Amino acid sequence: MYRIKEFAAMTGFAAMTGLPPSKIRFYEKHGLLATRREENGYRVFSPEDAFRANAFRVLLQYGFTVEQAVAMLDAEQGTEEFKRSLEDQQAKLRREADLLRYRLAKIDSALALIDGGGRAAFTLVDAPDQLYVSASVGRDFGVSVENEREIALFYDLLSITSCARIIAKRDFDAPGETVDPSYVIAMPESEEHRLEGVDRAHVGRLCLGKCVRFRRRVTRAESVRKETFADLFAYLDDHGYALRGDVILFPSFLNLDGSGSDIETLFAPVR
Repeated sequence: MYRIKEFAAMTGFAAMTGLPPSKIRFYEKHGLLATRREENGYRVFSPEDAFRANAFRVLLQYGFTVEQAVAMLDAEQGTEEFKRSLEDQQAKLRREADLLRYRLAKIDSALALIDGGGRAAFTLVDAPDQLYVSASVGRDFGVSVENEREIALFYDLLSITSCARIIAKRDFDAPGETVDPSYVIAMPESEEHRLEGVDRAHVGRLCLGKCVRFRRRVTRAESVRKETFADLFAYLDDHGYALRGDVILFPSFLNLDGSGSDIETLFAPVR
């Protein structure tokens, strides 16, 4: 039997556990180590505790929580239930790795926008259709109450979904100096399989297809002024395109304090 400092520091156990006393106390608190006490009150540990600690740390390597790992240590090993636990964890980690790839791609895109200086850039692209949940209709956010559950589910997928604004085609032709975009949470239609538990009655679909992708740098106040879309419509006229449907706008939110300019990416469906 070994006291806590010996258990953590002696050559044999340090090699097996690598645990400092503070971590041993943490594991003891969570029920991993069933310590015993000498008459003088010192806690003592056995070699079996070292092997149990190592098995526990392997489960942590698999990504299980402390509570899950402790429960699995005390469960019967080699059963179908144990195998299913590993398979479920494997599927969970694959989903997380998938989300991380999306996050890395978004950071790559943001860095490219910064390196490009936010210069106006036009590209003809085949854009994926977007599924979205409305948070507002123009400046009326009453619909967000009706769609509260679906908005929360879309936010849970924020690595894949994006905060966006939809500008109705008719808005550009209407009188006035500004447009009135609707706020949405959007995702590519190709990711529809991720929408488990979402009421499809609350989900809209924006058809894009052939689009002019337009990037610009504007302030938040400028973003809704029609004059700031002049370059886009000049490009459409110069190339013989006509706006076919509603425009979706993805703000980058690189200007977090709102005092400067944001870089926005717009997809304008054309014919």
